[in-house]
Amino acid sequence: MCSFSIKKDSWFFVLIFLVGFPFNRNIAQEYKLVWSDEFDGTVLDLTKWEYQIGNGSGGWGNNEKEYYRSENAIVNNGYLKIVAKKENFGGFNYTSARISTIHKGDWRYGKIEMRAKMPVGKGMWPAFWMMPTDNIYGEWAASGEIDIMEYLGHDSTTVYGTLHFGDSWPSNTSKGMPYSLSNSDFNDNFHTYTLIWEEGKIQWFVDGELYQTQTSWYTSGGNYPAPFDQQFHILLNLAVGGNWPGDPDASTVFPQEYDIDYVRVYQKSVTAVQGTDQKPHNFLLYQNFPNPFNPTTKIKYSIPQNGFVTIKIFNLLGQKVASLVNQEQRTGEYKIEFNASNLSSGIYLYRIQSGNYSSTKKMIVLK
Repeated sequence: MCSFSIKKDSWFFVLIFLVGFPFNRNIAQEYKLVWSDEFDGTVLDLTKWEYQIGNGSGGWGNNEKEYYRSENAIVNNGYLKIVAKKENFGGFNYTSARISTIHKGDWRYGKIEMRAKMPVGKGMWPAFWMMPTDNIYGEWAASGEIDIMEYLGHDSTTVYGTLHFGDSWPSNTSKGMPYSLSNSDFNDNFHTYTLIWEEGKIQWFVDGELYQTQTSWYTSGGNYPAPFDQQFHILLNLAVGGNWPGDPDASTVFPQEYDIDYVRVYQKSVTAVQGTDQKPHNFLLYQNFPNPFNPTTKIKYSIPQNGFVTIKIFNLLGQKVASLVNQEQRTGEYKIEFNASNLSSGIYLYRIQSGNYSSTKKMIVLK
């Protein structure tokens, strides 16, 4: 549990700067690093990740055979090692780990990259993937899923990149392509897996080589480029068994490791502005950046229609500590710069409301 205090005068002296104009989409841009984990410490950074524990519902919907534990995610020597073990725990015969950046790292568009080495053996199913933070268009897979890299341990020369979309299960669909090595295996060495995700276009790379581009998808819950026009977060996991890889057999050696050198996220920064009248399709509240921060951070949000907008900041006791926006605003994308110099270190919540739309995210002040 996090313990912190709020200074009495902080309600009145938080500095706020509003940029009262929509962000223009027709712009000259280049990619800048906005988030990364180099795994340089000795424990998993819980300001960036959260553990997903257990076996989920129906083996996470895939009939997986592992029980996910925090103990199976080990950080040392500059790597994250997700370790699959053959051991009895929680009524299951295997353990492993699954982690997520939800509400700690959520993005719409960008370059998402990982350098990693795969495990090997039947039943090994590591993945580097993204899920929608808010299921705006409906339950899986109407709101989408982006699989940046999946791998099956019995076929050590091939990885897969896939989109899931369409309607809610079982009326969902998918499309994607594999990428294969000709002279080596993915478990022999580290390789770099990159996704470049732009409005209306998603591309997959292995070691800098483009191997597929997707520009066509749909959802029953909205208009193109939905569902891949909202915020997604990153997941890393090593499943054991399941519908796709099949279960381990006598040839599978345990323990097995999914070794990750780094995960990095880049987004485009504005370098020049040109005219356009394009408007956002949905209400969106972005994760503040940087996060954690001291003393300033920026919050972006999208308003698809004119209306009254409020953005407020609360401590974990539910007490309001700042009001950032309280006014009518026109459709567009906006950015707020928030100065928390008069707040104590700790976790805070920021909430946007406009009409029937409401969304809340966490921010962390570190001093």
